[in-house]
Amino acid sequence: MKKFISILLGVCLWGNISAQTQLKIMSFNIHAGYDAPIADIAAFIKAQDPDIVALQEVEYYTNRSKANTPREINNNINMLNELSYLTGYHGMFYVTLESCYGGKFGNAILSKHSFVETSRILLPCATGTEQRCAAIAKIILSDGSEISFVDTHIDMSNLENGMNQIKEVNRIPQLGKWCILAGDMNRRVGTAEINELSSVWSLALSREFDHIGYYPSSGWTVKETKVFSDNTLSDHYPIMVTLQLVK
Repeated sequence: MKKFISILLGVCLWGNISAQTQLKIMSFNIHAGYDAPIADIAAFIKAQDPDIVALQEVEYYTNRSKANTPREINNNINMLNELSYLTGYHGMFYVTLESCYGGKFGNAILSKHSFVETSRILLPCATGTEQRCAAIAKIILSDGSEISFVDTHIDMSNLENGMNQIKEVNRIPQLGKWCILAGDMNRRVGTAEINELSSVWSLALSREFDHIGYYPSSGWTVKETKVFSDNTLSDHYPIMVTLQLVK
């Protein structure tokens, strides 16, 4: 009888563990490749072994060597393709600016898990401001769970425009769906915009302008957070969160 109970308990515990999925999520604004070769950025990402990475300020065949602030490296390359190849991750580039120093500018998502569907929502854009977007990838995890991963970069120059963009991001989650948000919101905790963001998303980690959150508030547990404050690959520090999804 005792042996039977032990076996039953083991089965119950195994069932509980199998219903838990852990994900390492990274958000990293790579500063348009000004500060480090793409190969170094890829090596850093690969060393941290995240499951999904939200990247901001990613460029496609731009040449900033003649800009007001010249860039001596990473000109005339497809940054997402390079990062995807060097890390071995699936990758998707989401354009925000179709014309940028001879190329394109936007966000990108890297993932160990393949994409089921990708989409882009163009965010409100006030006159005189840069177009921004919410990049969305539907991903099936190894346990069969489906999540929507949202990567964004909010306007800094216009406060009202930034608030309107965040309100649009807040419309993305759907009832009954698992969602993760990561990106450069260009706002700190305590501002009206981040308070608005937090009315929908639960923030797992915030460092200056960079944030990672999840939806809904129940079902997710924050297991670990990390800010790479010794990183010199960008003018932003990469941030990473380990989330546990309990179904």
